[in-house]
Amino acid sequence: MSRSFPRSLLLALVASTAVALSARADPQAQVVLVNLDGPNVGLNDPTPVAPVGGNTGTTLGEQRRNVLARAASLWARNLKSFAPVRIEVTFGPRNCNATGAVLASTGALAADLNFKHAKLPDTWFHIAVANAVAKTDLDPTGDDMIVIFNINLGAPNCLAGAPFYLGFDHNEGTGVDLLATATHEYAHGLGFSQLGNVTNGTLFLGLPDTYNRNLAHLRTGLTWDRMTNAQRIAASIDTYNVVWIGPSVTQAVPSVLAFGVPLLQVTSPASIAGSYAVGPAIFGPPLSSPGVSGQVVLATDPADAAGPSPTDACSPITNAAAVAGKIALADRGTCGFIVKVKNLQNAGAIAVLIADNVAGSPPPGLGGVDPTIVIPSVRISLADGNTLKGQLAAGVTATLGVDLTRRAGASAEGFALINAPNPVVPGSSISHWDPIASPNLIMEPAINPDLTDNLDLTKPLMEDIGWQLDKSQGNGL
Repeated sequence: MSRSFPRSLLLALVASTAVALSARADPQAQVVLVNLDGPNVGLNDPTPVAPVGGNTGTTLGEQRRNVLARAASLWARNLKSFAPVRIEVTFGPRNCNATGAVLASTGALAADLNFKHAKLPDTWFHIAVANAVAKTDLDPTGDDMIVIFNINLGAPNCLAGAPFYLGFDHNEGTGVDLLATATHEYAHGLGFSQLGNVTNGTLFLGLPDTYNRNLAHLRTGLTWDRMTNAQRIAASIDTYNVVWIGPSVTQAVPSVLAFGVPLLQVTSPASIAGSYAVGPAIFGPPLSSPGVSGQVVLATDPADAAGPSPTDACSPITNAAAVAGKIALADRGTCGFIVKVKNLQNAGAIAVLIADNVAGSPPPGLGGVDPTIVIPSVRISLADGNTLKGQLAAGVTATLGVDLTRRAGASAEGFALINAPNPVVPGSSISHWDPIASPNLIMEPAINPDLTDNLDLTKPLMEDIGWQLDKSQGNGL
């Protein structure tokens, strides 16, 4: 017997007049975008714009619609369904500040279980995949998901200077690629997210979903549906120990993920020697093997308007003679990462470690764009930064590079890693690939500038959760 949950339990509907926009799709699938924006705003903004990156729209609203339709077309060509996938889309405010922003947010509007052809009993399916498995539209009067894109992106108080790029060629420069963002958000609504609660560990209405049935915790050896709430809480913050065990993704891991796990290998003093996790920068040269080796030195700079801390590297470095030829250590805070790294590069550093200023693991990567930066840089955790600082007087030596014996983004057993940061991040934890993956994947927590139309491990994940794929398309266009 089919059972749909009330839409209000998952996400309140946006009240607006809906205008359907048909996205190009192959015969196997149809994706329909439902425009929730009112006149002269968002997707209907009449501001004149010039063509960009293959997008020939003549107004801001038209170009936005063109990008969202192109992302819908990509998924339509790769998935098969006997019912249209209906996506409500709108531009509205999302959380942001001058240095960071929520690019968009997505919510499934319904789910179903125990319907005809469902092979997993008492298991929730996002409504879009439920329709595909059932070979009929289980909810013909409702839409499947809603996606809200950040209308303020690029404004001074919202990731300043980094607006959505509206071309089709992924040539966003200092902007944020809307095409990659939309492709990512649609995937969440298509089923790339669990319906359970990562904060209290509960399953949605007490039952697993087709996504979290494919999750396992390496430390306990349990799948998500077999855990207690307490075990799921603990697993959700156990970095590098939550994996995807679905067969399609596991088979694809060797052809998608590259060898080379980023790390900081401290060689002395012996008391702190070992491997430390790092978050690589998306600017500058990539980490390599055998890597960059040297002594770690704490950089100092004036405590001024650019940055109040004497170790934040927001101003020209005052101990440049000590930093030159060394791996420079500085603290996160106030100014952007490219400012810090450029100041350290100017002082002669051969590599940079930015210690986080808040507790948590793993350390996220460093964002920004500056083609003049030619040294590698990474973020390390607050705890690891304090460990290094505590031993600098004894002389800390280290190598910043990659471990070529391991695939970046996979466990030693060959399973794809799922994002499990500590502390837990609702809306991100467990519902993304781990950001350590290389090459970068479309369903990592951040939209990285090297993404293309390649659906990487995300397309086989769709097969693991129940979608039938059009494999003639490969993993992208």
